[in-house]
Amino acid sequence: MRAGGAPPGDPRAVADLVARARRTIVDRSLLKGGERVVVAVSGGPDSLALLHVLHRLCEQLTLDLHVAHLDHRLRSDSGRDAAFVARAAARRGLPATVRSTDVPARRAGLSPEEAAREVRLAFLGEVADGVGADAIATGHTLDDRAETVLMRLLQGTGARGLGGIPPRRGRFIRPFIDARRAQTEAFCRALRLRPRADASNADPAFLRNLLRTETIPMLRATVNDRLPEALVRLADVLADEDVLLEQLAAERIPADVAGGRVRLSLADLEAMPVALQRRAIRAATARAGVEIGFDHTEAIRRMVRAGDTGARIDLPSPLNVTRGYGFLLFGRASSPEAPASVVELAAPGETALPPWGVRARAWIASERPRSWPDGRTVCVVDADRIVFPLRVRAPRAGDRFRPLGMARSKKVGDFFTDEKVEAERRAEVPLVVGGDDTIVWIAGHRIDDRAKVVTGTARFLWLAMEEA
Repeated sequence: MRAGGAPPGDPRAVADLVARARRTIVDRSLLKGGERVVVAVSGGPDSLALLHVLHRLCEQLTLDLHVAHLDHRLRSDSGRDAAFVARAAARRGLPATVRSTDVPARRAGLSPEEAAREVRLAFLGEVADGVGADAIATGHTLDDRAETVLMRLLQGTGARGLGGIPPRRGRFIRPFIDARRAQTEAFCRALRLRPRADASNADPAFLRNLLRTETIPMLRATVNDRLPEALVRLADVLADEDVLLEQLAAERIPADVAGGRVRLSLADLEAMPVALQRRAIRAATARAGVEIGFDHTEAIRRMVRAGDTGARIDLPSPLNVTRGYGFLLFGRASSPEAPASVVELAAPGETALPPWGVRARAWIASERPRSWPDGRTVCVVDADRIVFPLRVRAPRAGDRFRPLGMARSKKVGDFFTDEKVEAERRAEVPLVVGGDDTIVWIAGHRIDDRAKVVTGTARFLWLAMEEA
């Protein structure tokens, strides 16, 4: 508490804000009690009120508080803010971490304000890790959330963006998210607190400030006096619907992830409503390591509708998406390299094939099979019509073989095209070849007709590929 300064306000403002924050903490399950909490304090009215309110709730909720402040050095008097926060923590006997950093020099390419936010979040995470905190509390209010919703609406966003600032995101919690900014200001007046003022918060050059100081007051005066509450209700509804749609998309179209690449079934995707298609596509790119916006999402949907196999769209970073045979394939733009290894097979016996992530089994029988294998995971050939030793290698340019049932040979690449094997996956297909490098079996697909079992076959060589 600070004596003198601002004139006293309504003493009920203190009890009202404390009660409001406690209801939010309980109703939104922000804290269970007994946690260590890092309190982010800038020195402004919202964060200063947050520090006082949580300090008053310490006994009820058995909280252990730690104050954190980062001086961004964006203003000439920012050092005074840091000293102010350090004194405020000391007066309440609370530990504090106060640090300064040269933000513009560390975050080239971003505006100073955007860079400051990134650095601040990283700082708060570091402090929380260092002190073993369960949560990080910030002073965002209902007004902040309403401004965010309106700002994103004007900039263009979907349901997730319009959900605004959530009450909780990871370790970050907002105990004032249901309180109005006027309440935090009234709280400070009632206790004769003198928050620090940041002149940049009134600069209309920043969109949020323009909405806060001009647009929202104008709309409240002419359209809806309770506009902030209306915007927050919209955010709550859309946030809940966003969670539901995400669950539906995940349940109905699970993504197949292999080798850092993600595959989505085109049949499943096209059977979904448009809203779920968009979410499934964005989820796939996220699992591949890239977040995309509306324009890229719609470009991918257009590619799906066009039906052109092999079509490709370059996404942000080195990621691209390719339409394959029955799949959308999300992966790195660099072409995959074929395994360089050539591994000799033990026949009979078992052989590990690490480059392909499988193992091969081979055995020889003298009896004709009673039922024939599928020729994909297991095959049987005439042991006397092939040249030993057998080896396993990747496809090479110019490879040819005679698919079972055909009288003429064809290029392996053309065979893959007929079999609808995506170009990105062809290098991963193991070929079993004889000692003369003649293809005996394209594992997972078909044997060579010249190695097939015939009427006079006396020795039957069985080959199987199994997961390692």
